[in-house]
Amino acid sequence: MKLVLKFSVILFTLVYAIFSHENEKKCVINGTVINSDTKSILLMKPNQDLSNDSLIEIPVIKGKFHYETKLQNPEAVLLLLGEAKNGLGRIMELFLENETITLTIYPEKDFDKNMVQGGKLNAEYKKFKQNEKLKYISKIKQLNDSINVLNNTDKYDRETLLNLSSKRKLLEDKLKLIYAEHNEWKQKYINENPTIVSYSFLLNELIYGKETIDINLAKNNYDKLSKANPKHPYNELALNMINAIDNIKIGKNYVDFSAPDLNGNIVNLSDKIKGRIVLLDLWSTWCSPCIEKSRTMVPVYNEYKNKGFTIIGVGGESKNTDRLTKFLEKEKWPWLNLVELDKQNKIWQKYSIGNGGGGGMFLIDDQGKIIAIDPTAEEVKKELEARLR
Repeated sequence: MKLVLKFSVILFTLVYAIFSHENEKKCVINGTVINSDTKSILLMKPNQDLSNDSLIEIPVIKGKFHYETKLQNPEAVLLLLGEAKNGLGRIMELFLENETITLTIYPEKDFDKNMVQGGKLNAEYKKFKQNEKLKYISKIKQLNDSINVLNNTDKYDRETLLNLSSKRKLLEDKLKLIYAEHNEWKQKYINENPTIVSYSFLLNELIYGKETIDINLAKNNYDKLSKANPKHPYNELALNMINAIDNIKIGKNYVDFSAPDLNGNIVNLSDKIKGRIVLLDLWSTWCSPCIEKSRTMVPVYNEYKNKGFTIIGVGGESKNTDRLTKFLEKEKWPWLNLVELDKQNKIWQKYSIGNGGGGGMFLIDDQGKIIAIDPTAEEVKKELEARLR
């Protein structure tokens, strides 16, 4: 009897485990492409680079595509047609969660017809965009169109110009009011709905609007969204970008990090920066302007390397270091070069280098203060002449 009972328990456990596994929710995307020869659909995550990061690529076969995965957290992506790899094309916001999502995708010229069915977040985003268009976007477009008509007027006598200027100012004042109302409305939405949809608004502003962002408001939004979405990877991403925008400025302290050299030895930036003026050179083998600028620093390095100056390079690469190794063997840059492989150490984030940015230079004094951002070789030499006498 005990043996039968034990066997029954084991059998029940196995059946339950199999049933639970089969019914475990996944993110499933089923899609149809209408009248397009595209061979694939791309999904790009926040802060990914279209040309140099490994995007999710879903094959399109006879106008159909299918993708499934198990997500740890819901997330926002941008959907693009596969040919966008050769140059940025139109994009569509999409929210992934462990639900079944059905997509109907049109050619780029008709991307506004794209349809998304499935997922609570996609339904939330659709409702938000409909309300936004009704309340603000249509009005903004009408005013901008009216301003453009005035700007393209061919009559230039004094009376006409004064009249046009008066009308333009009236329209521009109305536009400012609508933009202000739109921002207040959007902020209220974030306050009342701290979901991944709202988090995508914050991330987009941090990535694409960092030059004009209200950093204090961004911090407040981060506090709300991170508390509402604990342990979400977006929390680290947003915090790194906020800190970078706030701190990577002339007069502020450098941001420390660790990264491996080409032999795999981990190097702490702080260990190499003590008591010396350092040019931190973040670059990539695919970034021609970065390489040209780094080359101009070779004579400066050779002249001041024994006087309290050094350069630390960090090459940003994806997948492996083969290309980086071959490049440095040919180039023979004489300073220490580290590796940032697949953004593992978030160095570009920490130094506020935007989405798709190949790199940047930061001149740091012997006290750890940033004294120049993206300086020329002449500017670096001028600082060294003044500081290393």
